[in-house]
Amino acid sequence: MNIFTDRSEIKLDKKAVVTVGSFDGLHRGHLKILEELISTAKINDETSVVVTFDPHPRSVLSQFSEVNILTSLDEKKMILEKIGIENLMVIHFTREFSQLNSEEFIQKFLIEKLNASHIVIGHDHKFGKDRLGDEKKLIEIGNQLGFTVSSVPAECHNDEIISSTKIRKFLFNGDLENANIFLGRNYSICGIVVKGAQRGRTLGFPTANVQVDDVKK
Repeated sequence: MNIFTDRSEIKLDKKAVVTVGSFDGLHRGHLKILEELISTAKINDETSVVVTFDPHPRSVLSQFSEVNILTSLDEKKMILEKIGIENLMVIHFTREFSQLNSEEFIQKFLIEKLNASHIVIGHDHKFGKDRLGDEKKLIEIGNQLGFTVSSVPAECHNDEIISSTKIRKFLFNGDLENANIFLGRNYSICGIVVKGAQRGRTLGFPTANVQVDDVKK
């Protein structure tokens, strides 16, 4: 998987099928979007591109609370590569970047740099300044700039829409079972094992102190 963190680095030899989002958790709803992305790229003989943000936009824009993320950037990279995404573009999210309107974002990033021919979005996708861009707006811009749009329906479990917010709530409440169901895999933490107070040896079974990759997880 090619990983781009600078727009000037991007060089694609085919037109792109693109999806954009934070994709925190890469849960079952996200995977449904990514399956559509990969499938469309193969059918069109084009390349698949995921555009994501680091740090999480809400951690930059929220004035009241920190966002506890579900997946660090490194974890996202591992999962995306494993499922077959060909290109990942990581945009450094800042307040300045958040002021781009929907037309500017699409023109500067998706058209000029990625040569997008098709954009795949989720059922509740919003983009651009103040999240004013939606599916209708995206289709309008696509008609002007020459790309098409497809929207993927929500993924549900027991009639409940799967979302990152709900998974965070499950984890906060200690409901690991439902968190795993919504994720579609076991929740995990990645990091480096560090030396602790060595109290674990008194418990009769091995333990490890893990310094997680992202302090907001």
